[in-house]
Amino acid sequence: MNEIELLNSLGVKEQFAKNQTVFSQHEAGDEMYVVLKGVFGVFIDSFTGFPIRVASIKQGSFFGEMAIIDGSVRSATIIAEDDAIAVKIRKPGFMQLLDKAPNITTSIINTLRNRAASTAESVKDAGEKAPELPPVLTETERRDSSNILRNLTLLAEYVRQMNSILAGDSVPPAAPEEDGESVEGTLKLLPEGYAKYNITDLKENKDTFRVLNVSCPYCFTALAINVPKYGLLGSKQEKLDGRVFYSNLNILLYTNTVCSNCNYTDTYSYFGIPRKTLEPPKFSGNQFENVEEFKGYDRSMNRTVDEAILSYYLNIDCLKRTSGDPLRFANSWMRLYWLYGDQGSMDFAKHAAKQAYHYYSSYLEQGANGMSVDDKIRLCAILGELALVLGDNPKAVEFYAAGIEVAKIKKHELLKEYTNRHKEIKKMK
Repeated sequence: MNEIELLNSLGVKEQFAKNQTVFSQHEAGDEMYVVLKGVFGVFIDSFTGFPIRVASIKQGSFFGEMAIIDGSVRSATIIAEDDAIAVKIRKPGFMQLLDKAPNITTSIINTLRNRAASTAESVKDAGEKAPELPPVLTETERRDSSNILRNLTLLAEYVRQMNSILAGDSVPPAAPEEDGESVEGTLKLLPEGYAKYNITDLKENKDTFRVLNVSCPYCFTALAINVPKYGLLGSKQEKLDGRVFYSNLNILLYTNTVCSNCNYTDTYSYFGIPRKTLEPPKFSGNQFENVEEFKGYDRSMNRTVDEAILSYYLNIDCLKRTSGDPLRFANSWMRLYWLYGDQGSMDFAKHAAKQAYHYYSSYLEQGANGMSVDDKIRLCAILGELALVLGDNPKAVEFYAAGIEVAKIKKHELLKEYTNRHKEIKKMK
């Protein structure tokens, strides 16, 4: 029996249509896939929360193996980029594969070891010390599936350890004075002077979303949430301030998930990451009832601009109780800036831009741990554009200059666009 026949006997052959999502980042899973036909794209969430394509997986390769090796959640979103076929294999079949398919076993070992080496290099580039890689399996060890799995588990643990070092421990930055924020004993999420926009999302298209079953990371209530099928959202355009537009843009791209039980609010991806504590923060049971206009808030699928805006104020309120990560605060305020700007509410937009600028700057000062070169270049542009909004042209010039220096070293595709923008800003009075 050759290895293709073995694969077919150990797993289930599945067909995927173009743009079909196999699984999403942060989602739980217990199977891997070996590609028989077609190409699958690998997408990871960028620092602004939108997915970026980082690799492709072609015939003869595989994905999803970490879920079997160490039970971890998915580290990326996988989307079929044309009509494709893959064999889905669960752990019992995987163990037999390690015993009977030496070529596939070698490929899995090499892939995971290369990933471990890559994360170690990233740690060194960030100025941290990386421990030695686990030793390579000997030929004798490669004949025993138990030894192979044991060593693969060591490599997986190493990858997790390096990613943890890259993530670092976030120190909550001191926040600037914020108007209209929650005060102990009261609930005041929306800013003074907020008036309902009464704008419904006119581009609603349920075909561009799929249902994902998750649990609230704090009260563990089971939730069925709607996840965008990015492959079906049409062509992507990105502005210098980080905002992403799709030809089939839906306001749902800019809303959060709200737990129907405890009202914890966050992006859908963070609902896929269970918290270690069993003691959930005390979220207010009346977060909606205290805001008269939003008694009809649809927690499963938001439809209006007002609901989208409220979801970010709820998110910020929850982050204050659960997270010291300045990047997560920055991304929430940035989306409020975009949403207010879309409605022409420039006073609110400028206030949100001020908050976003503060938190993005704090994140950058902490070293932007774990951020790719590509994202660092984009972060400089975002800070530059926010500085312009806040009237600090010299700082905008400074941020763009910093981004351009990194882009020159990497010969980045955005170098020309950023250089031209840098020149424009320098000419501004």
